[in-house]
Amino acid sequence: MPKQVAFFDVVKRRRSVRDFLPEPVPIEVLQSIVAAGLEAPSGCNAQFRQYIIVTDPAVMARLGEISPALKTAPAAIVQLIEPKATRYGEFYLQDAAASIENMLLAAVALGYAGCWVEGQVRQSYEAVCKMLGVPAEVNVSAIVPIGKPVEIPERPAKPTLADVTHYNRFGGKGLR
Repeated sequence: MPKQVAFFDVVKRRRSVRDFLPEPVPIEVLQSIVAAGLEAPSGCNAQFRQYIIVTDPAVMARLGEISPALKTAPAAIVQLIEPKATRYGEFYLQDAAASIENMLLAAVALGYAGCWVEGQVRQSYEAVCKMLGVPAEVNVSAIVPIGKPVEIPERPAKPTLADVTHYNRFGGKGLR
């Protein structure tokens, strides 16, 4: 049972952190976070994901111009996706999302924090691709800044389980 408790503790502690301490993140930590992303489900096990680990302060400074969430981060993981279909359809967006969540949880488990940055990536897409040398056949999906948080934000309000759970059909409020 302790492993189960530890997992749910990590899930509950995960927050979107946008302000980081200036200490570097060891490459082994960043590699472990990416490894957790690789363990996420992938439709037909297609694995249409790749990652760029960024630790160069000059590159991080340029990324910081794209999003406030990246300004103080000592490192980042840039997720790339290949927009391809499997024989059953397109799953690369879902695969990307599952991978990002695994990485965010892994960061917390390792004593770090991150934030899912996607909107500003789309607004500066060409600049990001050029800066990072991303080939045209691959898309930048998101950037996850990684570092030690200056502070852990308070838990935002969430709906209760009873508010969002239905049983056996929409509106079903109890097991029958």
